[in-house]
Amino acid sequence: MSSITRTLVEQARGGDRQAYDRLFALHADRALLFIRARLGPRLREKIESMDVLQDAYLAAHRGFEQFEYTDDDAFRRWLCRIIEHRIRDARDYFGAKKRQAVELPRSDPTGPATALDRAEQREKVARALGALDDDHRQVLLLRYFEGLSAEEAGERMNRSAGAIRKLTARALSELGKEL
Repeated sequence: MSSITRTLVEQARGGDRQAYDRLFALHADRALLFIRARLGPRLREKIESMDVLQDAYLAAHRGFEQFEYTDDDAFRRWLCRIIEHRIRDARDYFGAKKRQAVELPRSDPTGPATALDRAEQREKVARALGALDDDHRQVLLLRYFEGLSAEEAGERMNRSAGAIRKLTARALSELGKEL
């Protein structure tokens, strides 16, 4: 995916609309899983994961010219940061006072069988992630969704890189059991 992402970014910057669409589609499943894991059950009652993704994609579209391709995972990390901001905004919005979520029309770019299979897989992984304790879930999200190194994840979680590596191994083992 790394060389594909770089090529798609370059083509999209050159004005190729299909490359632009493909770049975002390439990251959609992982982004949705990241959103689902980050929303939590209470916020999921108020807002759909797809709505958060669409909002994040709109923000990414507006800021695409400022995106800097630095390495193979830069686009994914950039998108995850945008998603984090959108989820934080949603928490602030729904936490301020009781409000009703606005239902937005949704469209699915894939066929029904593929969409159903992907939805089932996302749901299965989201349930498994939800069953993990907070530290295990957090370390997996930081390492595998945001693409942080053990050192960077350690800074966020106030732990050493070695402790993060051990925690990641235990978290993966627990996730495997849940799946």
